Amino acid sequence: MSTRKKANLLLILAVLTALAVIAAPFIFADFNASRTNSPKAQNGISDFSSALISAKTPFYLSGEWLEYQESHIITDGLKKESLNSNAYSLPVNFFSSFEDISTPLGDKSSYVLTLRNLEMENAVIYIPHFAGSYKIFVNGVLASQSGEYNSVGTKANLSADTKILNFSKNSAYEIVIEVSCNYMPGLYMTPAIADADYVSFRSDLAAALRNMILGAVAFCTVLFFAYSVTKRKIFHSKWLPVLFLVIMLRLAISNEGYSTFSFIFSKLDYEQLTLLICSSTFIVKLVSLLFYTETLDIKLSQSLSAVFCALFLLFTAVYCALPKTVYTPFYNIIVQLATLPLDIILLGYLTNSIARKVPYAAFYTVGYIAIFSGLFIDCFYTNGLIAYNASFYLPILFAFFVVSFSAVFIKQISQIYNAALKAAELDKQLSDANMAIMVSQIQPHFLYNALNTIKYLIKRDPKKAEKAIVSFSYYLRGNMDSLTQKAPIPFSEEIEHVKHYSDIELLRFGDRINVEYDIKCDSFSVPALSIQPIVENAIKHGITKNLDGGTVKISSFEEENCYCVKIDDNGVGFDIDNPVYADGINRTHIGLSNVAGRLKSISNADFEIKSREGEGTQVTIKIPKSKD
Repeated sequence: MSTRKKANLLLILAVLTALAVIAAPFIFADFNASRTNSPKAQNGISDFSSALISAKTPFYLSGEWLEYQESHIITDGLKKESLNSNAYSLPVNFFSSFEDISTPLGDKSSYVLTLRNLEMENAVIYIPHFAGSYKIFVNGVLASQSGEYNSVGTKANLSADTKILNFSKNSAYEIVIEVSCNYMPGLYMTPAIADADYVSFRSDLAAALRNMILGAVAFCTVLFFAYSVTKRKIFHSKWLPVLFLVIMLRLAISNEGYSTFSFIFSKLDYEQLTLLICSSTFIVKLVSLLFYTETLDIKLSQSLSAVFCALFLLFTAVYCALPKTVYTPFYNIIVQLATLPLDIILLGYLTNSIARKVPYAAFYTVGYIAIFSGLFIDCFYTNGLIAYNASFYLPILFAFFVVSFSAVFIKQISQIYNAALKAAELDKQLSDANMAIMVSQIQPHFLYNALNTIKYLIKRDPKKAEKAIVSFSYYLRGNMDSLTQKAPIPFSEEIEHVKHYSDIELLRFGDRINVEYDIKCDSFSVPALSIQPIVENAIKHGITKNLDGGTVKISSFEEENCYCVKIDDNGVGFDIDNPVYADGINRTHIGLSNVAGRLKSISNADFEIKSREGEGTQVTIKIPKSKD
């Protein structure tokens, strides 16, 4: 399967996964309603005769309410008979209620529902996470209140003062909800009746969950910021701490986050946060786009990010300029849907990275699906489309996002730790190998032969003796330097060391040996003492074993992906499958085996030997150009 087809299939799978997650709270809400046989109101009446009452299950008062616009029935002492009412359905339906966008509802309105055959003790009635002020009356008695509204103005918050209620099956109860809003169009969240202890426990649990995840995000923000400064190889982007900061903000300003940090937001009306909540969606997704494309080295057109920035600014300007009668949940949902192309584009980038087998791309994709799904669910819930308390979806899905990054972080740290251990072990092996090579190269018999040659030349040819002493001293210095040389050295320096060694051998063996050089490229590095031992091996065990002597040729050249070095000799050769001489000496003893190991560990080089008895030997070294 081609990479493109695989990427398209993965994109479809990612989108379907996100849609399945987004659909989950809707499905669960329907399941909860059918499990409890929760009634749907008709013509302002809700009959609980078939409902299955449970202390652990809230009832959402969905269905048709009676709506009285621009009126507070109880507070203003109005009679319903003198007012006009409209049918008003909850939960709101985005498609069937679309025309309500342009319906000016004013600053206040009342909603009436009659409950029949309800039997429940220790109950409370409330509107979960409603961005407005309200009072709930049961048979004319105040049972629940949130926020403030009076002649001066309205101030909304998410906390509610509730009274314990006991409902009797033989009585009917008239529920009147008076709503006052500065910007929102009225009652859009579905009211609920539940056991008071359950509501208190559920509220504390949801707040604890959100605060715990908020703390985890804050910790990761500090941690990733520190590593972005000191260990840039963990995450190759400066946008990650920014992304975590905007996610922290998103968690803190909505639902339980707003209630927890009320001491910070006490002077800010919750309705006023609606703009910031909608804007944060743009910000989170835009920063996600910048982070993922930079981290995965995706070539993002600058015009694309500029377009989304411009759209965000345009949205903010238009939103602030609109009259308050259109600050409705429908506009908030439209704004969320407007960011959908950005989600598809980014998921396309991520799934393409998975298809190309980019490291950690799968973790990043899971993280963004969690962000994408969580923001949509929270938007649908907080704008009244879900008659079920789905406020915990956002923090849980954001927790998945944190976990995906934590997994990458742990893997990266583990790799760095293992690399450090490997580096320490390689350092020790390098020191041991250098010492072994030093010992193997400067053997007593070589010293003895070299000094005897110099002694002989002093009497016969002083100029050659002087040259031999210089070559011998440089040879010894090169071997000594290799003991402390850990980093690769330029190839040209290694060739100079080879020449010093060869000069000594040429003085010893005369015309029996010949060393040729064909250096077409030397702009690369090799480990110290990596070529000289191979040349020595070719001379000592190859051409000098041949009665007629022979030639050693050292060549280097460049290929597309690597640098190549070849050492050829036309000596006696050997059997690759049985590399042992007649005298029992192993052809691949400490010299070549250590060279091959050092070339692999230090330069990631390939080491290949080809040989045939009676024809000679060829050693090929290929050093990749990649920094890895």
